[in-house]
Amino acid sequence: MNRILLMLLTFLALIFSTGCSISPKYQVSIDAVTAPNISLNPSTYDIKPLNNRLNSGDLLFQHHTTQLAQILHQKGYLRSSQGESVKQHIYFDYGLDQVDQQTETYREPDISFHVGWGGYPYARYYQPFFYPYYGGGYTTYRKTRNYYNRYVTLLAKDQFNKELWRVDVSSVGESKNLKKIIPLLIDAAKPYLGTNTSEPIQIVIKEKTKNK
Repeated sequence: MNRILLMLLTFLALIFSTGCSISPKYQVSIDAVTAPNISLNPSTYDIKPLNNRLNSGDLLFQHHTTQLAQILHQKGYLRSSQGESVKQHIYFDYGLDQVDQQTETYREPDISFHVGWGGYPYARYYQPFFYPYYGGGYTTYRKTRNYYNRYVTLLAKDQFNKELWRVDVSSVGESKNLKKIIPLLIDAAKPYLGTNTSEPIQIVIKEKTKNK
């Protein structure tokens, strides 16, 4: 056990000393549906909240719609705010719901760690030493984990309120940081706008690391 602990601490020390980082990964579910027998072409559009829970004037809503507008622009859409000239209304919703709570109970051995500097028997020089000590007992811990469904919904309607296409993207996890997770879900929806998935598909996306 002491050897395993030593190897683990050595590995962690290597990560911190070399500046390496592991980017979180997210399991994402995507479900897309498009109205049959229609021709979908890029057009003028605006972005509206899908329900009254969101406010278009909210700073976080504006932050996320900026990214959504960039994706739509790449697909040939032209954003407009001139009421009657808009041919498509893109309704946008995002948020999270708690879906599960799990409490784990586990035991860990009572181990203390001693680090010092000295000489071993018959050694001609001093060197650091690491000595883990197991006291013979165990401590019981309990940890509660909350799991949330983080989601994004995009629904497109024409000027006659007919539904054209819809994409639902979601990911279940412990984090409630929507400012970080929602952009990942919006980006995951990009290839599926105006398409059909016969059933929800599962993909794994990796959090992008920022260049220093």
